[in-house]
Amino acid sequence: MQSANHLTPILEQIQSLLNAKLYQDVELLISLILPMVNHCGKNDSVAASHYYKILVWYGDSLYEGRHYKKAEDIFLKALQLRKNLNKAKVKSLTHELLLSEVELKYKLYECYMNLGDARSATAMLEGISVRQRTPKVLMSLAKLYQISNIDKQAIACYKEILRKCPLAMSAINGLLQLGCNRDEVVNIITAAGMPCPSWLNDWINSHCQIACKEYKKAIETLSKLESSHLNTSIPVMNSIAIGYYKQEDYKNAKYFYEKITEVDPYSVNGLGIYARILAKEKNIKSLSTLSKRLVQVNENSVDTWLVMAEYHALRENTQRAIYFAQKAHVIDSSNIQALVLKASLLLQMNKTAEAILHYQEAIKLAPDQVEAYIGLVNCYLTDNKIALASSTAARAYTKVGRTPSTLLLCGNVYLRSSGDYVDKAKSSFQLALNLDPSCEPAICALANLYAEKLLDHNKAIKLLQQYLETTSSSKVHLLLGNFYCETHKKQQALDEYRIAFSMDNNCSEAQEAIEKLENESRDVEESSLHYELNPIHPLHFDIDDADDGETNTTGSLDEME
Repeated sequence: MQSANHLTPILEQIQSLLNAKLYQDVELLISLILPMVNHCGKNDSVAASHYYKILVWYGDSLYEGRHYKKAEDIFLKALQLRKNLNKAKVKSLTHELLLSEVELKYKLYECYMNLGDARSATAMLEGISVRQRTPKVLMSLAKLYQISNIDKQAIACYKEILRKCPLAMSAINGLLQLGCNRDEVVNIITAAGMPCPSWLNDWINSHCQIACKEYKKAIETLSKLESSHLNTSIPVMNSIAIGYYKQEDYKNAKYFYEKITEVDPYSVNGLGIYARILAKEKNIKSLSTLSKRLVQVNENSVDTWLVMAEYHALRENTQRAIYFAQKAHVIDSSNIQALVLKASLLLQMNKTAEAILHYQEAIKLAPDQVEAYIGLVNCYLTDNKIALASSTAARAYTKVGRTPSTLLLCGNVYLRSSGDYVDKAKSSFQLALNLDPSCEPAICALANLYAEKLLDHNKAIKLLQQYLETTSSSKVHLLLGNFYCETHKKQQALDEYRIAFSMDNNCSEAQEAIEKLENESRDVEESSLHYELNPIHPLHFDIDDADDGETNTTGSLDEME
C-alpha cells in the first residue's frame, strides 16, 4: 500500500495539469514516471488502478497533441488493464471507474476517426452494450451507419437519441434524410414529453420537403421562419441557401450566404458551398477575402479548407488545391464537395482512374447530388467509354430528377453517342432552358449545337442575342463574338469580345481575340494607306525606255514585276 500512497500526490498534480489544459506537461510528466508506476502496479492492486488512470490521462494528452496513433495504443492498453482489474474484482475499482469504459471506448473511436479508420471506429462503438450507449455514442454510430448506407440501424439510433433528447436537431434531420415521415418524427418528440411548437413544426416540414427534393416548397416553408422572429437565424438562412443551391438558383443562394456572413462574420458552416458558387462565377477576389477570413476564424472546420481548395483551384494552383481538398476530406470523410473537388482536380491532371474512384465514392455517399455524376460522365467521355457515360447520365436523371444540370448531362452524352442523336441533344438543352431561362451552360450548349452540328450560325447568333437581352454573361458575349468571327462580321465580333473582357478581366481568350482582330484591322489600314500614297499603275513603265520616240502603251509583265 505504501507504493500506492506514494503515487497519490503525483496523481493530484497530473489532475491539476489536466484541469489547466497543460497537455504537453501532462504528456512529459507521465512519459517520465510511467515505468515506475507500471512497476508499482504489478505488485499492488491499488497502484494498478492508479496506473489505469494515468494511462487514460496519458492517452488524453496524446490525443490533444494530435498523436492519434500513439493515443490509440495507450487507450488500448488502458482498456485491457481495466478488463483485467474487473476480472480480479479489485475493490478499489470504483463505480466511477467502471463507467469510464464507455468513455474510453469513445476516445478510441475518436482516434480511429482521426486516423481515417471508420471500420475500427464502428466496431469499437458497437462493442459498447446497448444499455450503456449514451446519446453521444448513439449519434456517432448513427452517422457511421448512415455513411455506410446501413439505414435501418441508423434510424434506430436516431430514434433512440430523440427519445432521450427530443430536441436533438441532428437526429431529426438524420431521420428525415433517411425517409422517415414528418408525423413519425413529431410523435417521437411529443412522446418524450416535449410539445412541438410551431417553429419546430415548420423546421421539420421544411427538412422533410428538402429530403423529398421539394425545394421550392421547402424554401416557402423556411421563408415563413425567416420573415418572422427567426429572421437572423443562421440555420434557417443556411437551409434556404441550400434549397436554392439544390434548385441550381445560384444567384439567390449566393444572396443568403452573403447575408449569413453579414449577420455573423464568425459563421463557417455551409460556406464551402458559397465558395463553390464564387468559383463558378470566377470571383477570385471574393474567394481570396473569404479564405483569409475563415483561416483566422476556424482552422478545424471542413468549410475553411473547402474555401481554400476552391480558391487555389480557381488560381490553377492544382497541387495546393488538392492538398486543401484532402484536408477537408480528412476532417469529414463524408463531405461530398471535398471528394468531388479533389476528383475534378485529378481529372485535370489526367489521373482519370483516381478521379473515377473519388466520384464513385461521392455518388455512394450522396446519390442525389449531381456534381459527382457530371464528373464521372466526363471521366468516361475522356476515356471514350460512351456506354458507361450514358448509363451514368441516365442514373443521374433518375436519382437527382429533371434539373437543368441532369438535362445538360444527358444532352452532352447524346452528342458523343454513335448514331443520330442531335435532335435528342437539342431537346435536352431546350428543356434545360425551359426550366431555367438564365442557365448559361444550356444556352451555350444549344448555340454550339446549332453552329457546329446543324451549321446554322444565324440561329445560334439569334439565340445568344435573345439571351443577352435579359441576362448578362461574359461567356455568352465571348461565344457570340466567336460566331460573328466565323461569319466574317469582324466589327460585331470585336464589340462582343470587348464586352466579354470588360466583364471578366481574367478572360484570356477574349483578350487574345481582341488583339488578333485589332492587329488584322491595323494591317488592313496600313495596307490601304500605303496604296493611297504609292499607287501602282497597271501600265507603269519608264518613258525613257521607249524606242524611236514611240510610246509603249501596253508595257510587259516583266517590267510590271
